[in-house]
Amino acid sequence: MFSGWISRTFRSYAFYLCLGYLVVYALCTVSIYVLSRRVITQSARGFDRQDVTAESEELVELINQNADGNLLAEQVTLERYPPSTIFIVRVINRRGHVEYTITWPKKIDLPDWRAYTPPQGTASLPPAGLSEYYIRPLDRHVQIQTTLLNDGRVLQVGKGSFLEVDQKSMLARLLLVFALLSTLFSLLSGIFMMVLTLRPIHRITDSMSRIIETGAFETGAPPVKSLIAELDTLGRLFTVMTEKYANLIQAMRQTMDNAAHDFRTPLTRIRGAAELALNGQAIPSELSDTLADIIEDCDRAKLQLQNLMDAREMESGFVKLNIQPFSLTRLIDEITDLYSLIAEEKEIALCAAPAASELMIHGDRTRLARVFANLIDNALKYTPPHGSVTLSVEENNVTVITRVRDTGIGIPKDELALIWQRLFRGQQARETEKGLGLGLNIVQVIVAAHGGSVRVESTPEQGTTFCVTLPKHSA
Repeated sequence: MFSGWISRTFRSYAFYLCLGYLVVYALCTVSIYVLSRRVITQSARGFDRQDVTAESEELVELINQNADGNLLAEQVTLERYPPSTIFIVRVINRRGHVEYTITWPKKIDLPDWRAYTPPQGTASLPPAGLSEYYIRPLDRHVQIQTTLLNDGRVLQVGKGSFLEVDQKSMLARLLLVFALLSTLFSLLSGIFMMVLTLRPIHRITDSMSRIIETGAFETGAPPVKSLIAELDTLGRLFTVMTEKYANLIQAMRQTMDNAAHDFRTPLTRIRGAAELALNGQAIPSELSDTLADIIEDCDRAKLQLQNLMDAREMESGFVKLNIQPFSLTRLIDEITDLYSLIAEEKEIALCAAPAASELMIHGDRTRLARVFANLIDNALKYTPPHGSVTLSVEENNVTVITRVRDTGIGIPKDELALIWQRLFRGQQARETEKGLGLGLNIVQVIVAAHGGSVRVESTPEQGTTFCVTLPKHSA
């Protein structure tokens, strides 16, 4: 049950709507974060470059004025910068040797800064200008200003503040808060849009479900309105469509009723006249047989007319089924007993294989009785004398399978796909028995209405097997 709820949730419009909002907000958040980090990096390092340039100019002036000004430069550096700032200074002589270095804070160990290694393949001093030095243990970038002194030595001054680190840390905290707020906002906006968009859709689906379950199409659907123009148009068109279909179905039913009445009235008169003549005075045997055939044909015509109307009504999909639990094995036994006299007259062995236990299903007992009656009737019609018709029932966890197997004339392979069509009759069927070709069409429609299926296996001149699969519990 829980897995079914999860499956429905992941397939719902609300889930994808909230997910879409969340993805959009996440992409926007990530984009803002990347751009902000870029801006912070450039601005913080720009400030450091300005500071290190100014500091380098001051130190150069002090060293040029006082050849012994190294101590003064170190003292000025230590007094000016707080412990949170990384400040490094070194002087390289003309031979490429580092004369002295200054690091602040002093605990920073920079082996690469205490010795100068010229670029591979050269023996030159570092060029004047700005560069960047990466301190791997601290994961910090220090801006370096290289200046050529009057005596030919090189002064390198580097500075890296915690401004970049502090701003990135603040940005990360703001990003977390923004991510939480954007997630909450995406859920709220998703729920709002879900209510706004799904309410009219739910009304439409509820109306269609009610119409399908009850078959009351003529009652139409209530008006569906929405603040969204497209959904409002959809609801209005749905209402108009249901009204038109209701009028069409009503007109069709009236037409069918009128046609049935127009056919039944003359058929009843013809049958009554034939019965009156047959029950009257003595008449020749040839006339008696003709009157009996007329009565039989009138009954068959009335039955076929009713079958045609029932098939049309069931094909419309708006027939309400009376779903109740009942015993399928008992139903099979009753129908078998009903056709036993006909089978005996045709010298056909009709039997129902006993089931291991009584099989209960949920369905419309009357309509399913018609399904098995049609299948047995067809089997008896197209099975020659001394043949057999056998019914068997078996079950699994969710379905019940009923097989109607005969040893009749069979169905040609090229007609197997056509036998379910309304009014279709095969060549052998037309030559053997009278009918309109509605029985199997009615069988298929009733079984499909119960959420089941029916299939056929047949070998000409050997027999046919119809397999009816029905769910134990109606959907």
